[in-house]
Amino acid sequence: MRTGLDEYLFDIGKNLINNGILSDGVSRPEVSEGGGGFTIDAARYGNLGRFFNHSCVPNMYAQDVLYDHGDRRIPHIMLFAAENIPPLKELTYDYNYSKDQIFNSDGSIKKKDCFCGSVGCTGRMY
Repeated sequence: MRTGLDEYLFDIGKNLINNGILSDGVSRPEVSEGGGGFTIDAARYGNLGRFFNHSCVPNMYAQDVLYDHGDRRIPHIMLFAAENIPPLKELTYDYNYSKDQIFNSDGSIKKKDCFCGSVGCTGRMY
């Protein structure tokens, strides 16, 4: 098992998507926890999604999408704009790590500071 490089892990197929409308009137998915699924480990292989940075107030969101099979445990991940993104603006999404739920190999809680610089920054990624 690989340890110490969890920055490239992405859980898939663990959420059920229900379309919802937030207080700003924009329709975005509401996520509820489900079971099953897998974790993508992009430490050695990945795609252009590796170049999108984290933000506590992102301008994109990730959504599980099924289009060539019906297995909800292994969906395709698609990123959608959460707002109109002007040219040359950095593309960001929330990595959705849970605070105090990432552990070092010795079992201690691993912490990583967030430096996204957004107005709503929580100060920690996990």
